[in-house]
Amino acid sequence: MKHLFQLSLLSGLTLGLSLSAVAQEKLEEIVVTASGNQTPLREVGASVSVITAEQIALQGSTALMDIMRNQIGVSVTNSGGMGKQSSLRIRGEEGYRTLIMIDGVEMSDPTGTQVGTEVQHLQTGDEIERVEILRGPQGFIYGADAGGVVNIFTTTSEDGFNGHVAAQAGAFDTRKLTGHLGFGGEQGDILISVADLSSEGFNARTDDTNNEADGYDNTTVHTKFGWNINDTLRTQLVFRDLEALSEYDNCGSAAEDCVTSSEQQTGRLSFEWQHGNAQHALAFGSTAIEREFFTDNLSSYSISGVLEKSEYLGSVELSPFFTTVFGADYKTEKVGEDANTFTHIPNLLDVFFDIDEEIDTITRNQTGLFAELQANIDDTLYFTGGLRNDNNDDFGTHNSVRVTAAWLPIISDSETLKTRASAGTGFRAPSLQEIAYNKGPWAFGAAADVALKEEKSAGIDAGIEYYHQLKGDTSYSVETTLFYQTVDNEIYFDPIDWSGYFQADGESSSKGIELAGEYTMSSRYALIANATYNKTETRDDAPRVRRPQYTYNVSVNASLMDNNLNLLANMRYVTDVEDINDVAMDDYSVFNLSANWRWHQWVFNARIENLLDQDYQEVTGYNTAERSLYAGAKFQF
Repeated sequence: MKHLFQLSLLSGLTLGLSLSAVAQEKLEEIVVTASGNQTPLREVGASVSVITAEQIALQGSTALMDIMRNQIGVSVTNSGGMGKQSSLRIRGEEGYRTLIMIDGVEMSDPTGTQVGTEVQHLQTGDEIERVEILRGPQGFIYGADAGGVVNIFTTTSEDGFNGHVAAQAGAFDTRKLTGHLGFGGEQGDILISVADLSSEGFNARTDDTNNEADGYDNTTVHTKFGWNINDTLRTQLVFRDLEALSEYDNCGSAAEDCVTSSEQQTGRLSFEWQHGNAQHALAFGSTAIEREFFTDNLSSYSISGVLEKSEYLGSVELSPFFTTVFGADYKTEKVGEDANTFTHIPNLLDVFFDIDEEIDTITRNQTGLFAELQANIDDTLYFTGGLRNDNNDDFGTHNSVRVTAAWLPIISDSETLKTRASAGTGFRAPSLQEIAYNKGPWAFGAAADVALKEEKSAGIDAGIEYYHQLKGDTSYSVETTLFYQTVDNEIYFDPIDWSGYFQADGESSSKGIELAGEYTMSSRYALIANATYNKTETRDDAPRVRRPQYTYNVSVNASLMDNNLNLLANMRYVTDVEDINDVAMDDYSVFNLSANWRWHQWVFNARIENLLDQDYQEVTGYNTAERSLYAGAKFQF
């Protein structure tokens, strides 16, 4: 009852994300993640959130997952600091059901036990222009197993040169150097971005009596080249290289000398053609990753994999009232376990052609076809309905559907009321690693006899958004969303004996309430907050582990000195979390402060994380950072 009262109180206070955005402008903000084509937010029936470059810069965090922690419907768990195993969950679903893309490149790791993204290795930087988050299993154009989508867009230069160089240092001997160079003109554009991060870290595990620090290093290069062939045809090449080293505990070494190495290269070549009322996009992409684990400086285990994807997306405006979106994709997953012979991480040419490795690989293909019809009735009522068909080599054909609706019964220059609803279904085939584990020498007992089959998911949500522009610069908005989603035949790993993978006989569920909005008191001050109630249950009606039932974020944003000084104070409060073995974890609150001061072409920044030095855990047995101070400077041109 106490938490329900807090949720109601927060919705009454109202909530927000941007100091300068006017409510009506937010409704006209263009997003592409909902259906693949550019759509104003007011027409979108699905649940979509947007993080701007200004918000990322103000928070100042080095890791993308720390930016995501403050978002509605999102939770993050981390096992021991920078670069350590982390999970990003949307509405309580597993992290591997969240698809993460950067400039259209799928960042999924085919070598993982489930094909998800190693979110702990994704850094933030000035090259990121915006992040769109699609909450719930409604992203059917990206694949039937997308239980949520995080779409990251980097900046595209339009006129002349721009860029930055920056340095940051702070707690745990952390140092980060970043820089990017952009150029744009009528003929095309170029982006080159480099980020190098190193940290001594802190002791990751609570049971490590050596109490040695577990460090982390990450070097990421991201490039994007666009060529405007003519007024209607554009081609773009994206290439990303990531190398990371992370120290960890509990690998069998008496000295706890444990290191994991990750190398990932991703690339995507795309062509976009616009002709009259039709748009077409064709793309070829690949992700290759090699991971190796070392104990006492000796290799103990290694694995490599490749994910290749070809995709087509088209849209045609049939009339002022109807638009159709349609497409197809073909995805191949390859996984091998002998890194001594699988050392061929693809170069730029290999990214776009078949990779024939001389190793014993596990390979699987999946073909998807989809189409959606979008309807606009009198610019106040919007509907979409779509169907997707997937054909998996091992698990056959499956159909997925999605329908959305948005209605604006009140719309004027000063206020708007929007109601929306969406529903969708999907499926996920067992990953190659899940199947290989149960069939291999590692499984034993009952798990060795389990023949895994596909999971099926379904979700529905409904929301209300209200935007009101008051006198002067004062405005506020409130958003409330109810959601309910299920996973049938959920695959789960035996966390006690590590005997293998099992499959639930029945449904796991996730339901809840999300509250968000904003209150801009003037051009200088805004109150920022959101709240999520998320009740998750297994097929046995037990709580699903590491999912907070209640999460609150409350912040105050101040913009002073003609917007040259920006301050942010944030509190995150997390309650009612259970871990493995029915361990009830302590509730905790974390306070963070950050500031940016702009002087000519310079920007100076500072932040304090965990201001009150809260001692807490996100995963049982793993430490979190104590009070930490970071500061840096950036030169922009």
